[in-house]
Amino acid sequence: MRLLLIGLFALLAGQAAAQIDTVVLRVDSTFESKFHRKLYDQRTNVKYHLEEWANVREIAVYLAVLEELASGQKMYAVRMDQRLNRNLFTDAPMTNAEYIDEDELDTFIGYLTRVRNEIMSTDHNSQRYTEYRFYTRAGIMLECYTGVNRWRCVLHYEIAKMAVDTYINNPERLQELLDALKDIQREIKTRRANGK
Repeated sequence: MRLLLIGLFALLAGQAAAQIDTVVLRVDSTFESKFHRKLYDQRTNVKYHLEEWANVREIAVYLAVLEELASGQKMYAVRMDQRLNRNLFTDAPMTNAEYIDEDELDTFIGYLTRVRNEIMSTDHNSQRYTEYRFYTRAGIMLECYTGVNRWRCVLHYEIAKMAVDTYINNPERLQELLDALKDIQREIKTRRANGK
């Protein structure tokens, strides 16, 4: 009987350990940008800097720069945030937001360009529901779908783990966002070329 109880406790301990491993693995999920992961890595000392680049409807677009203090190595990303996500006494953001990593910018700009050129500008039948979804590493979603006699475009992202949807159906707003991302991409390339 005693041997049976020991075996049962060992089995339960093994299951608990497996559950803990599963939770640990979720921390390193693919739904997190490389930039965010490095920013909150408690083993690395960093300098974090934000430069506000554009405001498109409710979306504030930032160039985010992260520098490892020991090595001087820099990472760049685009931060998608809300305009009013500012501390009352400083200009620091109050809550966490999502990032588009530097190596994802080409792809995301390509998605926006496709939305502008191929999806939103084409005639469609509103009786046939059609949906396009594009995702970044952090889980920022660009979604387009048919509405009543027109396309709708939504940018879905998180602020402090709360889902935020911003509609950018207006072609001028979509172009503003596209231009801001292209400008940030050019700035990053310039800084990389100059060793900054």
